[in-house]
Amino acid sequence: MAAIPAGEFWMGRMNLWMPDELSWVERDRLDDRPVHLVGVDAFYMDKFEVTNEAYARFIEATKRPAPHHWRGGKPSEPQLKMPVYNVNYEEAEDYCKWAGKRLPTEAEWERAARGNREKTLYPWGDELAARGRGAAPAGQASTGPQKPAHYGFPNGPATVGSYPPNGFGLHDMVGNVWEWVADWYERNYYSRSPEENPQGPATGVYRVVRGSSWSDNDERMLGVHYRNYVEPDVRTPTIGFRCAKDR
Repeated sequence: MAAIPAGEFWMGRMNLWMPDELSWVERDRLDDRPVHLVGVDAFYMDKFEVTNEAYARFIEATKRPAPHHWRGGKPSEPQLKMPVYNVNYEEAEDYCKWAGKRLPTEAEWERAARGNREKTLYPWGDELAARGRGAAPAGQASTGPQKPAHYGFPNGPATVGSYPPNGFGLHDMVGNVWEWVADWYERNYYSRSPEENPQGPATGVYRVVRGSSWSDNDERMLGVHYRNYVEPDVRTPTIGFRCAKDR
């Protein structure tokens, strides 16, 4: 795990896209505003998304059902170091508890994802495309400019840690798989969010997921500010998770 220091950061989206300026955006897509100053206590965050290998140990210890895409109830050798997916919110939460951890709050997730960079769109800055040779996914030769994260790929996630970490030492905070966080979703929550350690609404219909996935290619969805939400019982090839822990 990486140690995330206590501190304040600007949570939400600083920039305006052209659809915002022209009022062509649905109200739900303004749920990452207003930008607001948030303080969070120090905590630990997994450097990597939880892998199939780690989740298999949980399945073996607890006798829970395995993700339905594991043939024979076990991940294949090539899958071991890839992020687990097809797990719902409760299963992700139970894994974290079993490991002596918890799911991060939405504020903790964004604080960690920014990697101590303030007011930028992505963990590495404001430019989506790489300007030089970067890390390539496992098995792919780095022969020229590469994407800075695993997004816009058609064939699923990459091995965790295939791309460079952010300023806090965390990998794959953009792309690979969306990540469950602890909060219920509320569209207007930012307008009333507490200034210190917000925990999200007390109840809700949807849970928040953060970070985008391997299949996404819209620059607006790939930012560290972007909020997405799904029903907590959803299992999909694009959603996984990582854990946090109090310091």
